[in-house]
Amino acid sequence: MNLNSRTKKIGWCFLIPAALFLLLFCVIPFVWNIVLAFVKWDGFSPMSWCGLANFSRIIRDKTTLHALKNSVIYAFCSTAGGVCLGLLFAVLIHKLGQREGNVFRVILYSPAMLPAAVVGIMFVFFFNPEMGLLNSFFRLVGLESFRHVWLQERATAMACLIFVAIWKCSGSVMMITFAAIQGIPASLYESSHLDGANYLQQTLQITFPLIRPMILLAAMNTLGAQFKSFDLIYTMTQGGPANLTMTVPIIMKKTAFIFGSFGSAAAIGVVFTIVVALSLILLSRSLRGETYEY
Repeated sequence: MNLNSRTKKIGWCFLIPAALFLLLFCVIPFVWNIVLAFVKWDGFSPMSWCGLANFSRIIRDKTTLHALKNSVIYAFCSTAGGVCLGLLFAVLIHKLGQREGNVFRVILYSPAMLPAAVVGIMFVFFFNPEMGLLNSFFRLVGLESFRHVWLQERATAMACLIFVAIWKCSGSVMMITFAAIQGIPASLYESSHLDGANYLQQTLQITFPLIRPMILLAAMNTLGAQFKSFDLIYTMTQGGPANLTMTVPIIMKKTAFIFGSFGSAAAIGVVFTIVVALSLILLSRSLRGETYEY
């Protein structure tokens, strides 16, 4: 057996466990979900084929369409805010010394390390209308008119969820983009400084164009994570009040496990998968740019 053949066999031995894992926990569940989307099943009785009835039900159900709209708004707004804030943190920390930068990176990344359910419970107390920190602060400084029932009002409920999501995901974006900034040669900044460029000009004309692929990676990772966000929203509002903050993951859970309609939940999942895929393609094309070598 020559070295090349032996290396290939070793490679296949390492690939087989990963391939089996993907097959069992990704491919088969995905295919099974598509099959469920075309049947009527409550989890106990025999399945019955219903064709496109589950999909037509989605089109007629205003709550599901509202949840789909909420998911898109929540995902894109929190991704945009998280990427912008993470980039801001990255370029500011890049100007600090190594010791100070290490401290601030740990502080700013710490929200990303917290479980989403814990973050949700923490901000439920933060936004509590009676004893929450935010309303207590407004009461203390005499701004009583700024007090709200933050998670129960139409004007503020979704905005509060997006704010919390941005706070949580910005640290991950910061770490990815900061690592990319560290790879830019210092000579580029030195030469631009000699030409009279300030740090803002260096950031806009050197840093951002050179780390654009990493910005795209961070944005796509964040968008995918925000689309499937469940525990943060569920612990804060459970989709309320009156389905105001209902998102697709929550309505899928309720449709399947509360109303016992697994077929309808699977159909919602298929439609949601298409929406997420189209959103990722749109984001990829909008942020895709030239590739620079340095």
